[in-house]
Amino acid sequence: MSVASIVGASGAEAAAADGTEAAEHVRTQFLRRVAHDIASPTGVSMTVLDELASSDRPRPELVAMARRSLRRLMRLSEHLALVAELEAGELVPELAPTDLRVLAKKALDEAVSIDGRKNVVAVADLPDAPLLVAADGRLLHVVFREVIGNALKLAQSRVEVSLRAHDAHLVLRVEDDGPGFSAESAATLGRRFLKRTSARGLGLSLSMAMDILRSHGGTLDLEASALPPGRRGTPGAAVVVKLPATRNDA
Repeated sequence: MSVASIVGASGAEAAAADGTEAAEHVRTQFLRRVAHDIASPTGVSMTVLDELASSDRPRPELVAMARRSLRRLMRLSEHLALVAELEAGELVPELAPTDLRVLAKKALDEAVSIDGRKNVVAVADLPDAPLLVAADGRLLHVVFREVIGNALKLAQSRVEVSLRAHDAHLVLRVEDDGPGFSAESAATLGRRFLKRTSARGLGLSLSMAMDILRSHGGTLDLEASALPPGRRGTPGAAVVVKLPATRNDA
């Protein structure tokens, strides 16, 4: 065997080892993340139940805390099930006439109930008339909720949600005044189970959203937010979701 062959084989083995190490890191990170996302709301729920059991009067604020924690657990379960379907190539949208205006309002309300914060204001600019599209309402609800939820988690003080008909598309725009997306996150947008140095998590929610939109002929893009910058002084993010409009006679 020549020296070049030996060097080449050594390089290939090193690359394979690096790939295996990276895959193991992502798997470990994923399991830790899932464990944390289960343990945190479960611990809150258990504490609330203990408090309610020992209380002799109604405690609506504790009930609200428990509901919020349980919603987070239900969302995690939904995410894992959807990602499993996407990874297996088994997700098939069930299309039906869907009013995106109603869907956006419902998604905003649910996102606020799960990820809302007292110091962040969320407002919606929605049309008065229905905006219909042929879509799987259940799946698009997940997309809208996750895009809005991400904005709520990252915003400094404000999130704005708008829905408009533009040319042959219906456009949902979600803006926040947070730190925006890093160059690394923007470059790897749509890829899940990927080790990133500049972001928490594994990119599940937005990659899942992009796959669902792709199955509807839609897209998800990142832009700079038009909102005044937050405390860090950098522009926030605007996530733009586009779906093909449905003709009135369709």
